[in-house]
Amino acid sequence: MRLQDLLATALLGLRANRVRALLTTLGIIIGVATVISMVSIVEGMNRYTYQVLGAIGSNTIYVQKWTWTIRTGHMSRKEMRELARRPDLTVEDARAIEALPAVERAVAVRNQWGQTVRYRTEELEVGTFVGAEPGYVAVAGLEIEAGRSLTEQDQQYRRQVCIVGQYVVDQLLKDVANPLGHEIMIGQRKFLIVGLLKKKGEFLGNNLDNIVIIPLSTMEKFFPPRGEFKVFRALSIMVQAREGKMEEALQQIEELLRARRGLRFDQENNFGLNTQQILLEAYRKLTSGIFLAMIAIASLALLVGGIGIMNIMLVSVRERTREIGLRMAVGAKRREILLQFLLESMVLTAVGGILGVFLGFGIAKLVDLLTPLPSAMPLWSVVVGVGFSALVGLFFGIHPASVASRMDPIEALRYE
Repeated sequence: MRLQDLLATALLGLRANRVRALLTTLGIIIGVATVISMVSIVEGMNRYTYQVLGAIGSNTIYVQKWTWTIRTGHMSRKEMRELARRPDLTVEDARAIEALPAVERAVAVRNQWGQTVRYRTEELEVGTFVGAEPGYVAVAGLEIEAGRSLTEQDQQYRRQVCIVGQYVVDQLLKDVANPLGHEIMIGQRKFLIVGLLKKKGEFLGNNLDNIVIIPLSTMEKFFPPRGEFKVFRALSIMVQAREGKMEEALQQIEELLRARRGLRFDQENNFGLNTQQILLEAYRKLTSGIFLAMIAIASLALLVGGIGIMNIMLVSVRERTREIGLRMAVGAKRREILLQFLLESMVLTAVGGILGVFLGFGIAKLVDLLTPLPSAMPLWSVVVGVGFSALVGLFFGIHPASVASRMDPIEALRYE
């Protein structure tokens, strides 16, 4: 028989028991759906994470009092005090770093959280409240939609001016045609809106447009760091390395700060040099853990599904014993019988794989709509899902197909 004839025969055998075939493939469907949904969510997170970090730039260095590898939630009070005793970074440090050969630009920055902003009767808690030197917008990968950025005069004269994100405008000044030139209250101080940032959207539930930027000198005057965790509100420096000079910039900054702080060669750094790579490494560890969990769950589901496939194929062989004997009697070869039942098993699992792909894609889209987690289904995941499910059918179909092909035609014809 030709391959297409064997395939048609396999499909007819499955169509005769549709409900049983569907129930048999539930394990395959669940396993493939798990893989597809998790891959889609992780892929969506990957694309958006690289997009957000790419906007900042892979040549950006954050000079801070701590490194991003510190697990702040697990620090003891002693470790917190030791961290707080580290000398603060200064604007002078930023100027010294900016003069390094491998550095394009350096700006001093200070962040605060939980700051309330008001406009008339409307009130909003700002997600990101930044005091920064001129040039911060460009170094941070932000863009001005309307108005202007901060200037040297704003910094020098401690002007009460600000740049706001689109979310702040939507929440506070939704009835205002043009927010530029309007004043908002930050704490107990009035600030004039001089710039509007281009919209960036959300990242894992955090609104990137809920941001207000003021001059660093104004921040130091009116909003000094306070509280138990003020170490994490200390001044930091954002550095933009020259193109292709990332490693040189890191080395030069480390040598400069060690010299300025009088550290001996046997003393550890009392500052942190953080890069996008640290975030990516932490993110890869997180997603690799998700992938391992996904593989474990999917493997169990596929194993259960494969055993179910083998069991139902053995039942099918037993039910069709007379058919097998008749086909052998009229000239069917053993390898054709073997191939027919292998094809039935593979078609059964492949159909389950296709249904699992659609179910997994639907779950991922539902998660995308109902949660902050984005999703994106790559083509390779569909090919792997369907292909792997067909391989499961091949593996678990070998024994039933072998049983069918080894039957004695005479005994098969006598079977009742």
